[in-house]
Amino acid sequence: MLFRHWMAATLAAAAVVFSSPAHAQETRAEVLERQRAEKATQLAPYQPTKIERWLIRLDKNNPLDWLAPHNGFFVTYGYTGKPTGSGIGVGGGWRHDVLNRNGRVVFEAGHTLRGYRMVRADFSLPRLMDERLEVGVEGSHRQHPQEDFYGLGGGSLQSDRTSFLYKAPEVQGRALFTPVRWFNTGVRVGWTGVSIGSGKDTRFPTTEQLFTDVSAPGLLDDPAFFYNDLLAVIDTRDQPGNARAGGYYGVTWRQYRDRDLDRYSFNNMDVELQHFFPIFDKKRVIAARMQLLATTADDGQEVPFYYRPTLGGGKSLRSYSDYRFRDRNVLFTNIEYRWEAFSNLDMALFADFGSVAPRFSDLEFATEKAYGIGLRFNTHKSVLLRIDVAAGGREGIQTSLKFSGIF
Repeated sequence: MLFRHWMAATLAAAAVVFSSPAHAQETRAEVLERQRAEKATQLAPYQPTKIERWLIRLDKNNPLDWLAPHNGFFVTYGYTGKPTGSGIGVGGGWRHDVLNRNGRVVFEAGHTLRGYRMVRADFSLPRLMDERLEVGVEGSHRQHPQEDFYGLGGGSLQSDRTSFLYKAPEVQGRALFTPVRWFNTGVRVGWTGVSIGSGKDTRFPTTEQLFTDVSAPGLLDDPAFFYNDLLAVIDTRDQPGNARAGGYYGVTWRQYRDRDLDRYSFNNMDVELQHFFPIFDKKRVIAARMQLLATTADDGQEVPFYYRPTLGGGKSLRSYSDYRFRDRNVLFTNIEYRWEAFSNLDMALFADFGSVAPRFSDLEFATEKAYGIGLRFNTHKSVLLRIDVAAGGREGIQTSLKFSGIF
């Protein structure tokens, strides 16, 4: 009897001991589940700030696209072929697909605050051979009233800066073939007539006041040229307007023939190599470019001074002004380390190296240098504003502001 009472008490005590933790454990689980349910009712999707929403819309829908539709009247900042250093300008016109979208017509005009002007008309058939072949013809007229000339060669002086007027009507035909997305090749043929006059930049003498036809070949003549060229481009960049990976490798060879004076026939070659090395998630990039511009002429022929390649400015050597050096041959290299400082703002450390020479064999890698820091206000697809501050040249600190990337 005593044994049965002792066993009953023991079992009752064990039930109390072992049932209490289970009951407590179930209670804690219920509490956690209830807390999760209450928290879920309070959760709401993340709401971007006004600035973030504006930047997202800017990235997805470029406001300029509202002013520049694919078909119809359009307005843009700048214009096709707007030269470096021409100042703030606008362009506009009308364009439309025709022939059941197999053809395209463009009429365009542009003007800058410095008096640079351009008008052009273009007709093309861009969708031949399943959109692999484009043929077209274009007529244009350009007037550049404040072009800079400091003299020829690396020894030219800043104090010899002059201004000249360049005018040129042009007619061109083209055929461009794109067998695959990343490769493009083509030919162009055309005619252009060049007229050189007194520059309109009142801050400096006109070019004919300081230079002669010997020191600036072509200064006193107005030849007309027939030309033809061949081009080939490999382009694997992820975003051509703001690349963070891939590369661009292009070669263009052009032959000019002076049909009026038989004095200014020459050949021109342009080789440009770019590559972009992304680091981690592409928020850090090492960008490198090398470009060679070379001209050759037969005995008895000259390369006009206005067609000789230039070095200097926000597109090549940032420690000097635009078009600071000019000669038959130019070689320059740009290296940048870019990183994302904030959303839509990149910073960059850069170094530029360049050289000009009358003969190809005289080119050096780094006769002139530049180094500095820059800001790039951008979207995913393009650079909207670029500010660079550069040192390293013989003419002090240079600051450049451009509404485009350097490359």
